[in-house]
Parts: sequence; C-alpha cells; structure tokens
Amino acid sequence: MAFSPLKKILIIAGLMVVLVVPLLMIQAKINERQQRAASVSHEVSRQYAGEQILSGPLIMVPQKRRHEVAYRDPETGQDRTRIEYRRELAGHVPDTLHIEGQLQTRTLYRGIYGTPVYRSGLTLQAHFPADWRHRPDADVSDAGQPLLVLQVGDLRGLAERPRLLIGDRALPLLEPGAIPEALGGNALVAPLPEDLEGPFTVSVHLNLNGSGALAALPLAKETRMTLRGDWPHPGFTGLMLPAEREVTDSGFVGRWHTNSLAAAGAIACVRDGGVCQDRHKALRVELVQPVTGLLSSERALKYSYLIVGLTFAAFFLFEVLRRVAVHPMQYLLVGLALAMFYLLLVALGEHVDFAWAYGIGAVACVGLIGVYLTAVLRSAKAGWGFAGAQMLVLALIYAILNAEDYALLMGSVLLFAALAAVMLLTRYIDWGLTTARRGTES
Repeated sequence: MAFSPLKKILIIAGLMVVLVVPLLMIQAKINERQQRAASVSHEVSRQYAGEQILSGPLIMVPQKRRHEVAYRDPETGQDRTRIEYRRELAGHVPDTLHIEGQLQTRTLYRGIYGTPVYRSGLTLQAHFPADWRHRPDADVSDAGQPLLVLQVGDLRGLAERPRLLIGDRALPLLEPGAIPEALGGNALVAPLPEDLEGPFTVSVHLNLNGSGALAALPLAKETRMTLRGDWPHPGFTGLMLPAEREVTDSGFVGRWHTNSLAAAGAIACVRDGGVCQDRHKALRVELVQPVTGLLSSERALKYSYLIVGLTFAAFFLFEVLRRVAVHPMQYLLVGLALAMFYLLLVALGEHVDFAWAYGIGAVACVGLIGVYLTAVLRSAKAGWGFAGAQMLVLALIYAILNAEDYALLMGSVLLFAALAAVMLLTRYIDWGLTTARRGTES
C-alpha cells in the first residue's frame, strides 16, 4: 500500500510517539538503578561513618546571663519589662588554628555499587591568647568551669580515643552523660585546668574514619589547613577554595588560609553559644566519584529522540528519492532496535567501562539493523549504507557526550547539518506532483 508524503509523515510522527513508551521505560530503569546506588551509599555511610565536619577546638564557658524581657500586661494592656536569668554557653575562638590531615581512601561495595570511604590522621593545634579567661560583664553571673570543646560530625568514625594535650599535659574527656545538652551529641569535651593561666596551645590528634567528604570550620582569627589524600578525584567546596592545590592521578594536596573576616558567620555562631556544623561555612574536600555508567547512559538517552528522528527522516528521504516503499512496521522495528541499544548501554555500563558498553551496544544494534535493512531494501549496499550512517551518528553522539563544554555547539551543528542535507537532497522535488502520482498509483 502506497501513502502520500503527508500521510507518511503523520504515520512517522505517530510511530515516534509509540517509541516514547520504551524509551521512558528505559529512563525509569536508569532512575531505579541510580536510587539503588544512592541507597548503597547511604547504607555504607550509616554502617561505617558519615561525612566528618570538625568544629574547634573552642573554649565554652557555662554561665547565667541577665536578660531584660519586654511583655504586655494582660490585665492593664500596658508594656512592661521583667528580668530573666538564662543558662547559656559563651564561646571563645583561638587566635590561630592549624590543621594537618592525611586521608587514605578505598571503595566499599554492596553488589556492583560502591562508595568511597577514608581513614584519616588529623592533627589540630589551636593557640589561645593570654586574656582568654577575661572578666565577664555585669550581666553575667555564676560562670562555670571553662570547657575545651571539639565537635566531630560522626563520633562512630573515631578509630581510637582522641588525645587533647596542653603541652605534655593530657586533658581528661568528659563522659557523654556529663556533657552539657546544648553542645549536642557529637562533642568531645574536656574541662580546662583551674590553674591554667596565660596563653596556651591545645594539640588534638585524631584517627578518624568517614565517607564522602571531610570538612573543618575555620573557627579562629586565622586558620591554616592542609589536607593530603590518595583519591584522584577531589572536589573542593564549602566556604572557599584552597589557596593552593595539586591534583594528580596518585592523589591531591589542598592548602587553605583564611581569617576571621572571611569566616565571620561561623565564628558568630560560636560566640552566640551555638553548635556549628554548617558544611557551607566549612573548608571542605569531597571524594567525588568519576562519571558513572548510569549517569553517562542517562545523558546518552537524552539524544535518543534525535537519533530515532534522524533515522526515520533518512528512511523517508530514501522512499521519496528512490521511490521505494518502506512499511510503517519496518520503521517501528528499526526504532525498537535503536531503543534496545540504550537498554544494552544501561545493562553493560554497570559492569564494564562506558566506552566499551557504548561500543558493544552500538555494534550489536547497528549490525542487526544492517542485516535487517539489507533484506527490506533488497540491496546490501543500501542496507549497510544506512547502518554505516547510523554508526556515524552514534559516534558523533559519543563525541558530544565527551565534550560537555561544547555539547550544545556540537549538537546544534549536527542538527543544522541534518536539516541542510534534507533541504539540499529535496530541493528539486515537486511535492505536489509526488502527491498526485501517489494518488494515481493507489
């Protein structure tokens, strides 16, 4: 049965709509696998240790502060004031904070999905000034014993009991039940000796496990931090980028230097007695996983409608130029073969490198299309010509996927080239005469 060009275009459009269904099913499968990968990452973090954010060392002083509170008398309706005394923690940051850290990383797997974890050796040195034990103001009464406080994002990551030292003098840590509730459940707290006077330096040594990222809040008038690790894909985020960084295939080095003006938000939180664990105010390095097969497959799937559309357009041009009829069912089968390419890409991409998955899927599906079209078009030259053109388009799409910064430009050039080819090949066709001839033949 012959169709007029207009009817054939409408049929092709309908087939494109039909093919949306399997392509959406493949997208749903990608989403399902991505959720499974995220679930594995969450499970590993829950059982091993989560992201670690260090806050401190700081001096926190329990005290009672006098507050004048305004209220409205319910009987007279007049505005009045009353005096209240509230328990609070006054925070003091050191003059300087130096952090040195070394990360040793590995990947823990659950099935075929993995997430990076690390063991870190950290040394923190905080220098406090001579006037740290300053006289409280007139509104403060009943000041308690000063506490040295260090917040850790996830205490389960402590591989051994940490050491807090002032010189050679070790500070005993309070047990969880004796720690003020306002400090939260992730605090390491040591009372400062009553005979401690003048400037002093606190040294903290931590063997800390974690996953995903390691961060430290710059809670000092001047903070310097150096982190080294063997992970080749670090992501530097948070308050500011490192002043110096080196990234190689064998690892990374990041060096930060900041001051109280740049870290004013985090320091204000401490001085107000708050518990600061805001990752956006911290100096932070992430263990970024390279682009996974699932993510690459999802990006490739976005071009599926373009590939199917170009293939159907090529078939239609072949019909018009060569006056060879291609049945809509044959369009559909070729479209399903292209959809199968993306399903193979998702399945193979979970087990082999994306480049191999892409190549194997492309060769398999294009080979199938070439064999099929050789019989449909009754010409090996035409069948394998279509297959070769299909392989060229897939190769161009792969190049676009690998050129993220130029993806839009390359995609636009590809579409322009396809449109130009259609217009040049059909510039001498009399579409009205073709429609009339089709009507006569039918």
